[in-house]
Amino acid sequence: MKSVASIDYTSPVTKINAAVSRLPNFAADPNPTPNSVHHPHKCTIHLNCESISELESSFLDCQTFNKPSERPMIELVIPSSLDPTLAPEGAHVCLLFTQFTPYSPSNGSWEDPNFKEKYAQSVFNVVEEYSPGFKESIVGKDVLTPVDLEKTFGLTGGNIFHGSMSVDQLYWLRPMFTNQCWFPQTPVQGLYLCGSGIHPGGGVMGLPGYLAAKAFIESK
Repeated sequence: MKSVASIDYTSPVTKINAAVSRLPNFAADPNPTPNSVHHPHKCTIHLNCESISELESSFLDCQTFNKPSERPMIELVIPSSLDPTLAPEGAHVCLLFTQFTPYSPSNGSWEDPNFKEKYAQSVFNVVEEYSPGFKESIVGKDVLTPVDLEKTFGLTGGNIFHGSMSVDQLYWLRPMFTNQCWFPQTPVQGLYLCGSGIHPGGGVMGLPGYLAAKAFIESK
């Protein structure tokens, strides 16, 4: 139990899902024709992270002052550029993975709709710098703060990885580390863990599931 209590569930993430009336048109690589899917729309787009100093500034707002970043770092994807059935014809959905936002900000509360809206607008302002006209194209949005992620999906602290992916929580420093670097087995016979909280952590690699399956097969 002491090991479990040592897991760091701190989350810096607020997820914003936005419905837009047209595709973003990025100034750095304009759309060849209006509202046409262009190759930048099909990948992950990173905004406000061109330099270490920009990332550091966003991080320190949260880490030092316990406030949402004034200029958030943003990872933007547009899944409707690959699957048109996700939105009405001509419209699209934009998913924004934004950092850094503390669970309990010192300058407000995520339970306050105005505070949440202010942060969302700070995110949209950054996108607007790269894609003029983005803000006016928004027809709807869903803002999921760390508190919302915890309430909606049962993610402790709002941490999407079921625990911190920081250096002091990985590999042999994981709170639940045993003789094996990965250990999906539990004290409950036949119960294996395969989620993001197990070594080597979350993301899109699927390794926790692979290791759980491997351990199960080897136990037979």
